This record gives sequence, C-alpha cells and structure tokens, in this order.
Amino acid sequence: MRPRRLVGLWLCVVVLGGAVGPGAAGPGAAAPAGAARGVTAAVGGPRPEVHAAAAVLMDVRTGQVLYAIAPHRPLPPASTTKILTAVLVLERLPVSATVTIGARAAAQRDGATVGLHPGEQWTVDDLLHAMLLRSANDAAVALAEAAAGSVEQFVALMNARAHHLGARRSRFATPHGLDAPDHYSTAYDLALIARYALHHPVFASLVRTRAWVLRRPGREPQELVTTNRFLARYEGADGVKTGWTARSGPCLVASATRDGWQLLAVVLNSPDVVSAVERLLDYGFSRFEPVRVAERGQRLATVAVGRRGLRVEAVLAADLYAVVPRGTPVAPRVVLHEPLEAPVPAGAVVGQVEVVAGGTVVARAPLVAARGIPR
Repeated sequence: MRPRRLVGLWLCVVVLGGAVGPGAAGPGAAAPAGAARGVTAAVGGPRPEVHAAAAVLMDVRTGQVLYAIAPHRPLPPASTTKILTAVLVLERLPVSATVTIGARAAAQRDGATVGLHPGEQWTVDDLLHAMLLRSANDAAVALAEAAAGSVEQFVALMNARAHHLGARRSRFATPHGLDAPDHYSTAYDLALIARYALHHPVFASLVRTRAWVLRRPGREPQELVTTNRFLARYEGADGVKTGWTARSGPCLVASATRDGWQLLAVVLNSPDVVSAVERLLDYGFSRFEPVRVAERGQRLATVAVGRRGLRVEAVLAADLYAVVPRGTPVAPRVVLHEPLEAPVPAGAVVGQVEVVAGGTVVARAPLVAARGIPR
C-alpha cells in the first residue's frame, strides 16, 4: 500500500521558550505520539474483539500504536524472547562463523531442542535457523555463549539493549525464554524490540522462512519447519516468532506487509493467538492508511536567532510519515523554540513538528537547523 502523500501543507506555528520534544523513533521514522504510554495513536472505527492478556498493533515504519490492550502489563514472553537474542547475535557475529558447542548448551534439554552435543561445530546461520524456526532452546544457549562468552554476559547485553530501545518494563533472565524468576516483558516492549529487529535484513529474512534443511556431517539432512502457523495462513505474512510455556500461554509476535506497508501485532496469552493477530492486522490494514506528511530537507519554518533579525531555516531530518484512519485530513503543527542564541550548529534541533489527525497528535518529528549560525 503506497502511502497517501500530502501535496500542500497548512501549518500552525507555536513558539515556546523551553526545550522541545524528542527525536525520531527509529531509522527514517517520526516518534509516535503517545508511544511512551503505549496508547492508541488514532481511532479507526470499531475495534476488533481480541481475547488476550495483552496486545499491541504497531506500524513498523513509525512505531505508532494503533491498538492496545494492557500494553504495559508484565507477562512471561516465552520464546518471543528469541527475537532479541537473534538480533543481538547478528550484530556481534557473522552468520558464517563457526560455533563450538559447549557443555551448557548441550545440557539444555528443556522445551524444544535440536539435540546439540559437546564439541560439535555449527555455523551461526544453522543455529539461528534452529532457534527461530524450531524454537530450539539449546541453540539459543549456544549462540549466547558464542556472542558474549557466557549466558550471564549475554543476558546483561539483552537488558541493556532493551532499555536503550525504550523497552524499560522488561527484564530478561535467559536467552531462550523458558520460565524463570525475573524474566518478563510487555506487549509494547516486545513490539519495540521486534520493530528494531525487523530493520535488520538478515533477521527479516530468517523470520519469514517457513522451512530450512539442516545438514550436519555424518547425519541425515533434517528439515526444520517453522512453528509459526501464521506465515502460511495470512496474506502478506512475513514474521515473526511464536512462544509458549505453561506460565505464558500462547504468545505470538506477527508481522505482515501489504503494498509496501508493514504492520506488527503482539498478542500475549490468547486462547487463539493466530486468529487474534489476524484480527488485529485486518483492522490495521482496512481501517488505517500511511501518509507521507513531508519530505526530508523540507523547510517548515524559520527560527529567530538572537535579537538582530537573524533567522535559520527549520527543516526535517527525515521523511515524516503518520498512520491515520482512512480519509482523515492531516494537519502538521510546528512548535519552535525561539529565539535561539548563537552559535547554532547545522543539524541542531530547533523545534518539532506534530502531525494532527482528527484532533489527535499522531506523530512527532524534530526540526533541525538547515545551516549553522556562528557566535
């Protein structure tokens, strides 16, 4: 779905004497309005009936939340934990690297496994496929040890990255997600983590894979079939990860793309988790549309610098998108911090643009100085 593009802009400019809001929420994306609270960013007609302990529907490009049930409720994430494990491994190890299986990974026999043995040589690529398709817990341990030296050090990396991404109501104690004290996340936090992971092309390819043939010396080829039934059921499905333990109940992080527009649904502890994410995604694709509000480098205002009449152009550092109910008019509103005092470096944040749809701010993005002003 190609985003609706606004040809003209009607701007309301507000001048503030204090600091302005945050920067973009991700690569080329505007910070979602209300994202810190995980509230719905727009109203798109009757909401779907979803039976779950928690749920979130998020636009992948912007991070905008379109639907939420108890988005910040701490719950066991089960194997959806492996989303964060996978992307951290990909950032630290090449997929062609060889991993020697240690005693701890080989001893991991709880839940799903592929039967690792001490001293075996596996590629990172094979272990990632085993972990994400088969949900192999022993593969998760092997990857964690290879990427960080120990499971404990890897878990510390997981928590640091989650905090950096804004997933601050989560705490991870294992790389695989089996039930453990102090191992929990939220639907909103998992959406943030999955959104970040989906920007990694290798991760995105892995999670849309339905089957993988594993070849090991001296053994018959083994086909690994994904546990994610959603991939074969939903038009445009391209991810992400299932999860289940006795404490968590059925969990699913699911993504789908239609006409170039990708949505992400998280459902935790639902009696029919696949149907639940399908209802959320249907709601998103049918009721909403992406809008390209303004382009990178576009001048939206000028900002006073000092008291002598100097002004600097305030421009967008990245394309500005928002997701709104279909047919809803969109009005950008510029908030400036002026007058500024020189020097003003080129690229310094000088204001903010808010996207208003149906009386609600649905997206925000920083405005930056197009050029520098010396002292």
